[in-house]
Order: sequence, then C-alpha cells, then structure tokens
Amino acid sequence: MINSEIIAGLSVFILGLLFFIAGMFNSVWATIFIVDYLIMAIGAATIGVGVWTMSYEKKHNLHQSEHHH
Repeated sequence: MINSEIIAGLSVFILGLLFFIAGMFNSVWATIFIVDYLIMAIGAATIGVGVWTMSYEKKHNLHQSEHHH
C-alpha cells in the first residue's frame, strides 16, 4: 500500500536527482549542487514520513473505533 507522502517524496527526490544529473553536464547547474542534495534529502525525508505514517495506520486502525448504529 502506498500513500500520498511516499508518492510526493519520490517525485521530489527524482526532481533533485534530475537537477544533479543536469549539473554533471552543465556548468551553470553545477554551481547549485548543494541545493540538489538538499532537494533529494527533503524527498527522502518525505518518503520516510510516508513509511512511518503507513506503519502507524496499520497498527492504529482508526476505522475500528467507528460506531455502527
């Protein structure tokens, strides 16, 4: 099961990776390598939050506490 945080984190990580690859071929993009690492780190952290949220929701199923009338 994949949640929205994992998808968003993956897309941000891939964006940072593409910027990093562009920096290998272009000297202008190479000047912002530190920003590329930061973007990839934000993406990885967002993926981590998504994995944590997914495991938390499996352990604490909120739908079990619903009242059925």
